[in-house]
Amino acid sequence: MDDAFRRFAEQCPDAVLVTGLDGRIEYANPVVERVTGYAAAELIGRTPAILKSGRHEADFYRALWGELLAGREFRAVFANRKKCGELYYEEKFIRPLLDAAGRATHYASFGRDATARAQEIERLERAATHDSLTDLPNRRLFLDRLELALRQAARGGQPLTLALLDLDRFRDANNRYGHLAGDAVLQAVAARTQGCLRETDTVARIGGDEFALILPGADEPRAAAVLGKVLAENCAAVRFGEHAVPSSVSIGACCYPRDGRGADELRALADAAMYEAKHPGGNRVAFYRPA
Repeated sequence: MDDAFRRFAEQCPDAVLVTGLDGRIEYANPVVERVTGYAAAELIGRTPAILKSGRHEADFYRALWGELLAGREFRAVFANRKKCGELYYEEKFIRPLLDAAGRATHYASFGRDATARAQEIERLERAATHDSLTDLPNRRLFLDRLELALRQAARGGQPLTLALLDLDRFRDANNRYGHLAGDAVLQAVAARTQGCLRETDTVARIGGDEFALILPGADEPRAAAVLGKVLAENCAAVRFGEHAVPSSVSIGACCYPRDGRGADELRALADAAMYEAKHPGGNRVAFYRPA
């Protein structure tokens, strides 16, 4: 790297990294130090993988190296991590540096902060797929996850339980304690239910006081244990100001592939089971049974 380029990089407002053809960092300008929290001496000899966040798939890096090895420029928004672990986003382009004969000798990257823009995009994307009150997946994301879970269950020959959960006498609580109290109950049910599930499970808010649960790999006995815990957790009253708002739920469930195979069919069966659970007064779990 010649002195003229180094002087340019030192004065450049962008974060400039230069690596050898082996991908090891040979130069980092002061902006890189300020943005990442790493001193240049900590970066020299390392690869840019030190900044990886884990947000990008392997295909992202394959595309990057495919372009560079073909002598072309690569542009993208990178999600990286600072030395302190904080996530940041950088709009970056990487290009080969060529010698007088046109052969690549180094790779140079130039990056500008794009954190605010990326976070706003993430916020809008989350708003489109999550319920604003409970922060649970909404109906749209639930339907996507159900279709995916059913495809995976079919490929693996595994069972799956779909459950619908409805709050008992929720309208009465709203009328007596007010809508803010009703919101508090919905948030409590969301948190309590989520706390009973595994990371691979899904609980979504799909209507006013209706929630849906997807339990991959769970046949009826396994699902009954989980749903029994959900039922018990949601029996406790919810504190709202000076009031203890009564809370209980009714849960209807059905199992794939025993009861049905399609998403629409399973939703209809779980709905029928849920109304069966509510019929004697609620606060119970009912699995679908053919008439």
